[in-house]
Amino acid sequence: MIRVDFSLPVEFQEISLETAAKAGEEAEPAGDASQVMRRVSRFLTDVGVLYAADCLHTFEGRPSLGSLAVAVVDQPYGRSAVTAARGAVHAVLGSRGGSWSGRVVHAPCGPAAVFTGGRTQTLPTPLAPHAGTGPIEVSTAQFHAMIPIPPAAADGEGQHMCLLVFSTPQPAHWEKCYAPVVAGVLRSLRFSGDGRP
Repeated sequence: MIRVDFSLPVEFQEISLETAAKAGEEAEPAGDASQVMRRVSRFLTDVGVLYAADCLHTFEGRPSLGSLAVAVVDQPYGRSAVTAARGAVHAVLGSRGGSWSGRVVHAPCGPAAVFTGGRTQTLPTPLAPHAGTGPIEVSTAQFHAMIPIPPAAADGEGQHMCLLVFSTPQPAHWEKCYAPVVAGVLRSLRFSGDGRP
């Protein structure tokens, strides 16, 4: 099993996927918030998420929220990690449009395809903060990184990619507050073949 290690500021609180799943199993019938937690937890585990965390704090006098997830997925990438990272940049930017930018950076853990951009999502009425106001749109600033995991860390289990995904619903906080955080996570990322983070 691939071990993923990295450094994260103490403001981030881990979301225990196992605890969320257990809470959902002990919850009352469907519709309870714990059932939602269980389903989300199971989905995240099924898609390879090893770690998830949220950061709720104050930045420049305003509340600020950031979310981070780290996953490992099976992904054959060929003989060259650099070529794989370049190909990822080309493929992802081709599918996301002009509001996204991306490039290959050479991090200590190896070449990484990194992307920044934004998305707008519509929350349905039941999730909107003020019931009865109808659906609302939430804009987020996002950072994604795709890092080919070196064969030595894969421990003979084939080829894998590490995915690092960060999102904040306060796009104005991205540059000053969160960009340095995700850059630090990427610089600190290390892989080995001896288990979970």
